[in-house]
Amino acid sequence: MIAALRYEWTRFWTVRSTYIMLGLALLLSAALSFLIVQATQSAGPDQGGPPPGTIDWFTSFSAPMTFAAVLASVLGAQAIGQEYRFGLIRLTLTEFPNRISIVVAKTVMVIMAGVLIALVSYLGSWIGLALHGHPTPPAGVTVPDSTFFGRGIVFVVLWALSSFALAGITRQTAIGIAVPIVSGLIVENVLIGFFSEKATWLVEHLPWSSASRWAGNSDFVQGPSGWSGLAVFAVWVALFFIVELVLFMRRDA
Repeated sequence: MIAALRYEWTRFWTVRSTYIMLGLALLLSAALSFLIVQATQSAGPDQGGPPPGTIDWFTSFSAPMTFAAVLASVLGAQAIGQEYRFGLIRLTLTEFPNRISIVVAKTVMVIMAGVLIALVSYLGSWIGLALHGHPTPPAGVTVPDSTFFGRGIVFVVLWALSSFALAGITRQTAIGIAVPIVSGLIVENVLIGFFSEKATWLVEHLPWSSASRWAGNSDFVQGPSGWSGLAVFAVWVALFFIVELVLFMRRDA
C-alpha cells in the first residue's frame, strides 16, 4: 500500500496538468472574485445592488467553487483514464498486482487533489478581494454558518471522485470530465426547469445540482439545500465508485 501511494504521489507531482489546474484555480478564482466585487459595487440599490460601500464578501469564495470542481475533475479523471489511454495500466498492475491497493492509492490522491484545488481556489478568491481593498469581511456583512468553507471543499472533492469513478468505468478521461459538466451544468438544470413542480422527487435526487445547492447555500437550511443535498450526491458518487471497483477487479487491463 505504501509503495502504491508513493507511486501515485510521484505521478501526481510529475504530471504537467497538475500545475496547470492549480494555476487556473488560482487565476480564475482571483479574477471572478475581483469581478464580483466590482459588479456589486457598481450596481446601486436602484439596480438591485447592495447599499453603497457594501459587498457580498463570502460570495466571492463560493461562486468560483464550480470552476474549482471542474478543474479537480480533470485531475480526478486523469488519475485512471490516462493510464488506460496510454496503456500504462498494464505496467501499473504488473508492479502492483494487488488491485485494491491501486484503487485506494488513486482514491487518496484524488481526494488530496480536490482538497488542494479547493484551497487554492479560496486563496485566489482572497487575493481578488484583497486587490479590491477588502482582505477582511467588511462591517455588516452577512456571515454564513461555520460549515461554509468546509462544504466547498467537500463539494470539490466529491465532484473529483465522481469524475474519477466515471473515467474508470468507461476507461475514458474525456467522459469522466464531460459527464459531470454536461449533466450538472446543463442537463439537470433543464430537468429542474421542466419538473420543478411536476416531479419534485426527481429534482431533489439529481446528483450534481443537489451538490451545488448544498455547497452554495449560505443559510444552510434543511431540505433539498441542506444535508439531504450532500446525501444525494454522496450516494451517487458511492454508486459510481462501487461500479468502477467491481469492473476494475474483474476486467482485464
